[in-house]
Amino acid sequence: MKILSMTTATNHLSVAISDDTKLIAEKNEEDQRNHSEHLDPMISQILKENNLTLKDIDRFAVAQGPGSYTGLRIGITTAKMFSSILNKELVGVSTLAALAEGVQEDGVIVAELDARNKNFFAGVYIKENGQVKNLVEDGHYHIDELMKQTKSVANNQKIIFVGSAIDKYTDEIHELLASDNFAQSKQANQVSAKNIGLLALHEKPVDPDKMIPKYLRRTQAELDWHKKTGKAYGSDSDYVEEV
Repeated sequence: MKILSMTTATNHLSVAISDDTKLIAEKNEEDQRNHSEHLDPMISQILKENNLTLKDIDRFAVAQGPGSYTGLRIGITTAKMFSSILNKELVGVSTLAALAEGVQEDGVIVAELDARNKNFFAGVYIKENGQVKNLVEDGHYHIDELMKQTKSVANNQKIIFVGSAIDKYTDEIHELLASDNFAQSKQANQVSAKNIGLLALHEKPVDPDKMIPKYLRRTQAELDWHKKTGKAYGSDSDYVEEV
């Protein structure tokens, strides 16, 4: 199965083509912050360089969230468009699971994106038989709650953080975990389309019209609208959590 995978969830833009578990090619661009301009040309280039067209792709895979509000929309809209027009399969993959997939060190994996003010988009994972398994569901956590949840599932194993740098939080993490048995991953701190492609092999395809970003918290616009109008959040927002 040929999979075209992509992520625009963070400042790191990544596109890959794989055939089942075999990586054919991957392209990456970091910190350019103009994914809307670069994603389509990158896809065209990687296809051309490997003598493929969009019609040769069996499944499209995209980082579904969490991540940048604008970034997620760019990647998801592109993947949905390709899937719908070409009548090909579409799957969404957790941004945090993709981060965890790239970790090679042994231990419990805290995949996280800094959401400011000691808050994180995070999930806790472990690898079993080569597959990432979710121990603490993806969510929007204050550092206190995240460390509490992590400690409850770690069972004295080493804790590996992957994603945003934790340098400024190390003292606090040490105190909250009551342990120094943790470290930042040395191998995979950016979301990789290659890993999205690997996880996409095990995901169930979805209807392109029904795929929506998994932001894991409400947008400021939603919060402002609700405060102003007093109206209930619509059903299309049921996938986010008030924090």
